[in-house]
Amino acid sequence: MVQNYDWSSSYATAVLELDRQKLSKSILDAELAILRRAREPGLARREWQAIEVAMDVLRDMRMRRHMPLYEHR
Repeated sequence: MVQNYDWSSSYATAVLELDRQKLSKSILDAELAILRRAREPGLARREWQAIEVAMDVLRDMRMRRHMPLYEHR
C-alpha cells in the first residue's frame, strides 16, 4: 500500500530496522518525510489512506518502545 510514494523508502527503513539504537532516528525520519508530503497540495485519496496507516504503524512502534511486533505474542 505504501510502496509507490516518495516517503515509502523512509517508512520501509523504519519498519525494517533491526538495530534498536538506530530505530528512533529511522522512525523520526519516516514521520518527517510523511508529514512533508502530507503538506503538499493535491494528494490522492489513496495516498492519504496510506499516510494514515503508515503513521499509525510508526506510532505503535514508538508506543511499544521500538520492540518488533513479533516479540509481543
